[in-house]
Amino acid sequence: MKVKNHLFPIFVIALLTGACNTFQSNDGQFDLVFLDTLDIPFVGDIHAGAYANHTGLIYNYRSGEYLKFDSLGNVLAKNTIPSEGENGLFYVNGLKIIENGNILAKTIRGEIGLLDEELNLLKKVSMPFPNGSLDLKRNQNAIEIYKDELLLFYPGRDNKNPYNLGYYKDNFLIEKLNPSTGEAVPYLKLSPESKYQENLHFVPPTALISVLGNSLYFVFNKEPLISKYNLENNGAWESSVSLDSEGFVEIEGQEVPIGNDGSVLAEGEITNLFALENGFAVVYLDGISKSSPQKNKLPGKQLKIYNYETGWSNPIELPLNVLFLLNFTDEGQSFYALINPSSLPKGNKEAKVLKLKLQPK
Repeated sequence: MKVKNHLFPIFVIALLTGACNTFQSNDGQFDLVFLDTLDIPFVGDIHAGAYANHTGLIYNYRSGEYLKFDSLGNVLAKNTIPSEGENGLFYVNGLKIIENGNILAKTIRGEIGLLDEELNLLKKVSMPFPNGSLDLKRNQNAIEIYKDELLLFYPGRDNKNPYNLGYYKDNFLIEKLNPSTGEAVPYLKLSPESKYQENLHFVPPTALISVLGNSLYFVFNKEPLISKYNLENNGAWESSVSLDSEGFVEIEGQEVPIGNDGSVLAEGEITNLFALENGFAVVYLDGISKSSPQKNKLPGKQLKIYNYETGWSNPIELPLNVLFLLNFTDEGQSFYALINPSSLPKGNKEAKVLKLKLQPK
């Protein structure tokens, strides 16, 4: 496809970072390589997206538009679903393409819609209690499926306030929803290694989850600690792994909830989580504090892979314009990253998706 001039700096960054950032695996070293740019006819902001089964999906909350595309950027389906009413979905902030091609769409109101391959709403089910955390953060990795049940981050059971002191220490982390009956049960307990075990106030987090086989990975976006749970063993906690990033900036816990004291200019944040065959991958921002050596430098997203045999990879810098990854899979396979629409020229009528790969040296 034709490369537009205004995207040239993005490609330079991608190629340069690929040339100098590698990670070790059993098979050797890899570079991050730019393969292509997909030009998708889609206007406006993008609040959620996904890629699986050789198809991608993007969504705009304001227009209610969903668009599905293939690995070459060709449009496969397009539809608009209203935000209100019996056949509506209000502010979707989580999408998942499941194996049969259908799509799960999670809203901030606790609605979970099932869309068919043509992006029509087949049915929806609602959580049996209100969402206690109306976080408008886009593209939350917060819904999964396991043995015909839905797993989702949805705090607030029994009218408890997740912003109160000790909420995550005293309550379950996620909900397990039966989509046929609408019954939900609380599931998973907080890692004993989490800072949220402390009797302190922290900046309210949101959570990311990812499932592969019988393993579920869980991380709070504001805590550099990834925890593994065994779904076959009733969700028992197995282990937690620190992100191992000295630059990850956190607002310290406080006895009185006064928030940022001004020392943190930008918080560190984990923005993507992907379960892999023998580990997991995360995308994150380190953040900036007044004491950061590079406090005048805009922080960019980094991709990092953890393998249970070899440990952490080196961080791989992603282009500054990347909003979030649509997917990430095993080594050697291509994956897709969405360019932030606000970084494109005014009046642009296309979404830009980078196709990337980890290339063996």
